[in-house]
Amino acid sequence: MKILDRYIAQVVATGTGIALLVVVGLDAFFMVIGEIEAVGKGSYTMGKMLLYIVLTLPHGVYELFPMATLLGSLMGMGALAANSELIAMRASGLSVWRIERSVLQVGVFLLLGVAVVGEVVAPAAEQIGQQLRLSATNATVSFLGSHGLWVRDGNFYINAGNVLAEDELANVSVYELDEQRRLSTITYATKAHYADGQWELSNLRQTRFKGAAVKTSRHKKRIWESLLTPDLLSIVALKPQTMSVRDINQFSRYLEDNGLDSRQYRYAFWGRLMMPLSALVMLFISVPFVFGGMRSVSAGLRLFLGILVGFGFYLTSQVMTQVGQVYGLHPLVAVAIPSLVFIAAGVYAVRRI
Repeated sequence: MKILDRYIAQVVATGTGIALLVVVGLDAFFMVIGEIEAVGKGSYTMGKMLLYIVLTLPHGVYELFPMATLLGSLMGMGALAANSELIAMRASGLSVWRIERSVLQVGVFLLLGVAVVGEVVAPAAEQIGQQLRLSATNATVSFLGSHGLWVRDGNFYINAGNVLAEDELANVSVYELDEQRRLSTITYATKAHYADGQWELSNLRQTRFKGAAVKTSRHKKRIWESLLTPDLLSIVALKPQTMSVRDINQFSRYLEDNGLDSRQYRYAFWGRLMMPLSALVMLFISVPFVFGGMRSVSAGLRLFLGILVGFGFYLTSQVMTQVGQVYGLHPLVAVAIPSLVFIAAGVYAVRRI
C-alpha cells in the first residue's frame, strides 16, 4: 500500500505544482496589465513594477493553492483513470475511500509548505512590495479614511498625511478629546519619528480649547507617547487578507481596545485558519470526478468542470462572508459553511460510485 500511496502522492503533487505555476502565472499576468498604467508616476519604473509583482507572488501562491490542488488532482488522477490504473487499483482491493485517503495525505504535506509561505514569506514580501510601490508613486497610505492614515488611540484621533516609513510620519495632526468627548487640543507636526519607544514630534503647533479661550503655542520638538507602534503602522497599510494570522489577531485586538469595528479582520482571521480545510476539500471532491461516468470524458472537459467547481466554491465563500457580516454571524460559522457544503457533496458523490 505504501508504494501506491507514494505513487498517488507523486502524481497529485506533480499535477498540483504544474497547476500552481499556471494559475499564479495568469494572476501575475493580469496584475501586470493592471499595474502598467501606473508606470511613469513618480519613480515607478518598469523594473520596480516587475519587482512589485514578484513580491506579491507568494501571496498569490497561498491564495490560489486550493484551486491549484483541485486542478492538479484532476490532471493527475485523470491521467491514472485514462490509463486504467485506477481500475487496476480497484481490482486489487483498494476502495474509493482508501484512494481518497492517499490523495488527502499528500495534501497535508503540501499544506505544510504552503502554510510557511502564507504565514512567513507572503506577509513580509507583500509589505516590502507595498512600501516599494507607495514610495515610488508618492502615494499616501490610507486607513479608516481616504485622506491619509487615520488611527484612534484612546481619546486621541491621529491623522498622518504621509507615511514615510514604519517609524516616520509626515503632516501629523493629533486631535485630543476630554472626558466629555469635546475637542480639547489640536496638535499639528510636520514630522513624527519613532525612537526609544516613543514618538518625537518636530515643528509642531498646538492649539488648546478651554471654555471660550483658545491658546496656541509652538515648539520645535516634543515627545508624544502613544500605543501606535511601528509594528502596528506596518500592518495598517496592508489588507487583512495579506497579513499573517498573528498580525490579524494583534490588530483586531488593537481595534477592539479602541472601540473600533474589527469584523473585517476577524473574518480574515478565521478565513486564513480555514484555508487548509479549503484545500483539503478541493482534493476530496476531485476524486469523484475521475470515477464513474466522468472517467471517460476528455481531460479538457474535466479541467473545465473543475474550474467551475473551484469558482463556485470561491464565490460561495465570498457570498457567505458578506452575508455573515451583514447578519452578524460568527465568522467561524460563515467561513465554514461553504467547506461543509462541499464536503457533504463530495461524500454523496463518493457513495454513489
